[in-house]
Amino acid sequence: MTTSTDLSRRATHAVWWSALEIGTRYGVQFAVTMALARLLTPADFGLMAMLLVFTTFAALLVEGGLGTALVQKQASTDNDETSVFLVNLGAGCALALALWALAPGIARFYAQPALSPLLQALVWLLPLGALATVPNALLTQQLDFRRRAGAELLASVGSGAVALWLAWRGHGVWSLAWQALVGAALRAALLWWLSGWRPRGRYDRAAFAGLFRFGGYLLLANALSVGALRLQSLLLGRLFDARTLGVYAMAQDTQQAPAQLASALLNRVGLPMFASVADQPAKLAGALRLSLRLSMFVFAPCMAGLAVVSAPLVRLLYGPQWGEAAPLLSVLALAALFWPLHVLNLAALGALGRSDLILKLEVAKAAVTIPLVAVASPFGAQPVAWAALAASLACVWINTRHAHRLLDCGLRVQLRDLRPILLLTLAASASAWGVLALAGHAPWALGLAVAAAITTYALGAVMLRLQAWQDLLEFLRTLRAGLAPTNGGLRA
Repeated sequence: MTTSTDLSRRATHAVWWSALEIGTRYGVQFAVTMALARLLTPADFGLMAMLLVFTTFAALLVEGGLGTALVQKQASTDNDETSVFLVNLGAGCALALALWALAPGIARFYAQPALSPLLQALVWLLPLGALATVPNALLTQQLDFRRRAGAELLASVGSGAVALWLAWRGHGVWSLAWQALVGAALRAALLWWLSGWRPRGRYDRAAFAGLFRFGGYLLLANALSVGALRLQSLLLGRLFDARTLGVYAMAQDTQQAPAQLASALLNRVGLPMFASVADQPAKLAGALRLSLRLSMFVFAPCMAGLAVVSAPLVRLLYGPQWGEAAPLLSVLALAALFWPLHVLNLAALGALGRSDLILKLEVAKAAVTIPLVAVASPFGAQPVAWAALAASLACVWINTRHAHRLLDCGLRVQLRDLRPILLLTLAASASAWGVLALAGHAPWALGLAVAAAITTYALGAVMLRLQAWQDLLEFLRTLRAGLAPTNGGLRA
């Protein structure tokens, strides 16, 4: 029999390995991107961004929310797993053939003939991704993030090495394409090997229908979210040139690196914590407020700081040829400032089993985001970035509507909790801005600005005895003691 202590230890073990996997994967990918930015041109990155509009959306359709449905079901059967595998693989092959046939038309749409053979190679991402869905879901279901961490690390390092060698040899945008293909192939092969899973059941229509009832809402919600995001690249690539899109894509990827890292960690830690108290609205509201304080305490100053130091940071990371990305990064970083509110409010709805409400929220957000981006896009990349900022602020209110109705924890309550963090973030950002204003382009200015911001923020948190600071210390003590992270003992 599995005791609560055993489960607690497994959960703690999973948190640490999950954090290691996510941090290592994004760290390696970011390091490779920095090196590639100095070997390739903005136009190379722009060409790849044009095609990611289609491959990312198609990959989302292939997965279909079924991997998440397997994780949610926990005790999946051989027929469940084989049904998901066969449907995913069939969808991957069908969509790959469709994109292969559409490649010449997509190249004409962008007026970039080089895109046709590039996309016809990238369609292999779809069946490769389908192969990895079930093994990945099962490792997640078992909280076996140690093996996942190994697979993700090896895939990232291997694909990054291939990309750097090809870029150094002068293969341009094809180095980015091969990075994606080699990474997908390695990830699929390693997950199959490490999970030990093989299709042992048969296709079961009833099993598939049950999984799709849960995953279908998530598929539609994710499709709307990804579609609204990729619309920026689609319109900029169509209305301008590959270089303009490449600069915007680099700024967007830099902003999304910490946002994606935060999303992955918050979902993996937040979902189990919320699910454990989902039948007790008051405790779920308390867990949501605690999670928001913890995450915003770390995330908000990072994004505000990124907005302030974008110019020297872009020069340091990518080189002077990427200078145009700095003002875009400043605006996009501010757009991501409230990202934990987006992620955690949706996670709370997921814990309540209300994927239907998540879909409704995504429809409402798309109705705001798509018109704003469409109107701004003819005027260039900077207006699109401001449109993304406006949409993000509107979506904060949209995402918290059901938390207000179901948990009595709406936007007003959440912002009241976060007000000290936001004010301290403003003070830390002002100190960094002041250092940069005085130091100008001195080589040491970036380091001094970051140090000033961290000092201001840390001293303020300690001197003001910020509740979020106390929460963070308690959370770390809980993990160090080998207990699963919960909201027990922490003030809501």
